[in-house]
Amino acid sequence: MTIAVRYQTRNGNTEAFANQIAAVAGVQAENIDTPLPADPVDVLFVGGGTYMLRPDKTLSAYVGSLDATKVKHIAIFTTSGGPETPADKSLTKLADKQGIPVIGHFHQMMGGKGMIGAKKNVTLKPDQIQAVKTFAESMLAHN
Repeated sequence: MTIAVRYQTRNGNTEAFANQIAAVAGVQAENIDTPLPADPVDVLFVGGGTYMLRPDKTLSAYVGSLDATKVKHIAIFTTSGGPETPADKSLTKLADKQGIPVIGHFHQMMGGKGMIGAKKNVTLKPDQIQAVKTFAESMLAHN
């Protein structure tokens, strides 16, 4: 099974979660600018920050450019300072347009930590690590 983890981050929150997912999957987490493997990806974990209830424009463009012949399933993970529902729905609609099923969602509200400013070295709490690892395991078991 081919797995890939791609993320968009402004301040490091989503990257921290991407790295936890990648550790479970046994792959490297990469920025969305990194091309996908040549072989079709069975599960693509794709994530990013939510800003003003919307996904980052670069993340939306990335999901909207994915090819269903190269990506079989998507698992979305997002971070924000507030509610996630609009951003997850937006990304799911983009994946649906591309004909790629979304098999699950993970969201972590960061409570405003790091919403403005330069990228930071983010330290996740043990419960956050466990929650995202459980999500990754369940998505991998789905396939």
